[in-house]
Amino acid sequence: MVEIQCPHCDENVELEDDVFGLFDCPHCDEEFIWEDDSDDRDVSNEYTTKPLNIGVIKVGLGILLVAAIVWPVLPALFEMGWGEGLLMMFAAIVIFCVGIGVLFTAGIMKFLRE
Repeated sequence: MVEIQCPHCDENVELEDDVFGLFDCPHCDEEFIWEDDSDDRDVSNEYTTKPLNIGVIKVGLGILLVAAIVWPVLPALFEMGWGEGLLMMFAAIVIFCVGIGVLFTAGIMKFLRE
C-alpha cells in the first residue's frame, strides 16, 4: 500500500501498489490523479522529429509549385507583355530558389538528426 496526501484536503489516502490513474478522495470526494513517477523511460525522437521534417518538405514543395504556376500561367492569364513576362520569370526563379533552399534545409535537418 502507498499512502499519499489528497491535493485538495491534504488528508492521507491509501492506494494499492502499482495502481495509477484517477481516484476519488474518501475524505472530500474530490478527484485527483496519481501517476507513476518512477517511469523514466527515454522518449524516442522518432515521432517527435519526423512531423516537423515532413512539414518542412511540404512547405518546400508548395513553394516550388507556386514557382511553377507563377512563371507560365500568370503572364498568359493576364496577357502580359514581354517585359512583364520577364519580370514574372524573374519572380518565379526567386520563388524557385527559396523552395530549393527550404528543401535543402529540410535535408540538412534530417541528416543532423540521424
